[in-house]
Order: sequence, then structure tokens, then C-alpha cells
Amino acid sequence: MRSVWVIAGVLACLATAPARAEDPIIIKFSHVVALDTPKGKAAEKFKQLAEERTHGRVKIEIYPNSQLYKDKEELEALQLGAVQMLAPSVSKSPRSRRCGASATGPSARACSRNSSPRVSSAWAIGTTASR
Repeated sequence: MRSVWVIAGVLACLATAPARAEDPIIIKFSHVVALDTPKGKAAEKFKQLAEERTHGRVKIEIYPNSQLYKDKEELEALQLGAVQMLAPSVSKSPRSRRCGASATGPSARACSRNSSPRVSSAWAIGTTASR
């Protein structure tokens, strides 16, 4: 199922980028953890699969350990088009702060009922890519 979302994300970036066949699409992927963590390893696997399955038409540049942006700056950078993909810290997202990242019981159910629908993944994909 994750492969479907990954491919959908890459295709969304391909569809919104200006067409110049000779240049690869560059996706800047920022995350806040080290490469040897599960999220870091998943980012590397995504890079490998995306580049392989697009036959080099898409190149992924991974920026781990908050090299480009800190937790609080990442989402704004995505909205501004400075990066095209994020793997943000879920525990620091606005919803988890409002609801309590470890909320259980009635408060967690009330929070999930009153929250807007969200993608259940910890990955965020923007709509712009550079060539």
C-alpha cells in the first residue's frame, strides 16, 4: 500500500513540474533524523525506488538531521516550495500538540472526532519540483 502512495507522490510532482525532457526532476527531501534511523533508512529506500522506477527522470536529494530546516521551519519551507518532501516529526505536529501525542481514552477519541481528516502517513509531499 505504501508503494502506491510513494508512486502517487512522485507522479504528482511529475505532473505539476514544467516539461523539459532533458533535465531530471529534482525533489528536495528534508527530514529531522539521522540516516541510520528507521525514518532515515525509509527515506533512502524511497530515493532508490523513485530513481529506479522513473528511470532517472526523478532525482531525490535527501537532507537528514535538519540540514536545511528545523522541525518548526519544515512545513513553511514545503508551503513555499523550498523543499518538495518532508518526513516531519509526528509528535511535534500541530494536531499532536493540541490533542496530546500520547492521548488515550475519551480525550483521544474526542480529539480525533473533532479534527479535520488528515493523511495517516508521517510523510508530507509538496506540489512543486525543480528541474
